Amino acid sequence: MFRQLAKRVRDRIGLISQLNGRPRPVDPMLALAKNYGELLRLAQQIESHAEKAPYPHVAEKLWRIAREKRELAGTMKEKLAARERNAGEPASPVKSGKNHWERMVQDLEDQKALEEGLIQLADAVAEHDPQLSRMLRDIVVAQNPHKEDFLDLIARADPQAHQY
Repeated sequence: MFRQLAKRVRDRIGLISQLNGRPRPVDPMLALAKNYGELLRLAQQIESHAEKAPYPHVAEKLWRIAREKRELAGTMKEKLAARERNAGEPASPVKSGKNHWERMVQDLEDQKALEEGLIQLADAVAEHDPQLSRMLRDIVVAQNPHKEDFLDLIARADPQAHQY
């Protein structure tokens, strides 16, 4: 048992000394495929929430956001195909809430998490692949209005409503 523990410690120390304080290298295409899957999942989630929207104009706005996200995902898929990599499929399930307000809050939180992941990837690949970094930043900029739309929908929604 002591030998196993000592081996684990040596392995970790060796890993740390190999990295020398630098972050682990990122496989940009693997990370892009993961973010592609997350963007598709978010589009599916928003479509699901559009089906449950309490008013037609709210549903229209959500359908538009989902459609724009699918278009952006298409850009990512083209980049992956150009590098002969498979695009990831949504890995995690669609999230929901008990009412419209909770669903919009969930969409906003997922939007922010996705943008953070895209920005981190853009920063990680900026030196080695400036074109990919620029594309990722453009995708983030293209999604800025979505955050504003979600904030508007949240402000207008009733958090106490018991809609399902």
